Amino acid sequence: MYTNILIPLDLSHKEQAERLGTIAQVLTAGQPAVIHLLYVDQSFVHRAGYPHLDDSAYQEHKATATEEMAGLIGNLPESVRVETHCRNGTAHDQIVEIATELGTDVVVMMAKKPGISSYFIGSNAERVVRHAPCSVFVIRDQDSDCT
Repeated sequence: MYTNILIPLDLSHKEQAERLGTIAQVLTAGQPAVIHLLYVDQSFVHRAGYPHLDDSAYQEHKATATEEMAGLIGNLPESVRVETHCRNGTAHDQIVEIATELGTDVVVMMAKKPGISSYFIGSNAERVVRHAPCSVFVIRDQDSDCT
């Protein structure tokens, strides 16, 4: 069904990775596939907030993030390969950009139930859905009240 899947991860919510990985595996329909895990570091978006984060500290942070991502999704069949990617910038822009670069078939990502603030600001999921070059599955956070 889908053979080139992108999963953006928020490393402050690692518990979501296993659920996203399970959904991605189902979407492969047992076919050989590549699952791309993406972490977007937004530290440099507002550089004034992180003046102490120099290039060596950023490289160390990126290596740590890559290592963390590699261990988050397990129990995949041998026919499914996992690749990790780290980018910096705004999350929705980087998700759309890498989905385009990789030619992904689908993006599988988490979202919380929209609140009043999303009417004014918008969510990353909403922006990705509007601009992605492929299908996007938005999975509701289990803690969200979907009534």
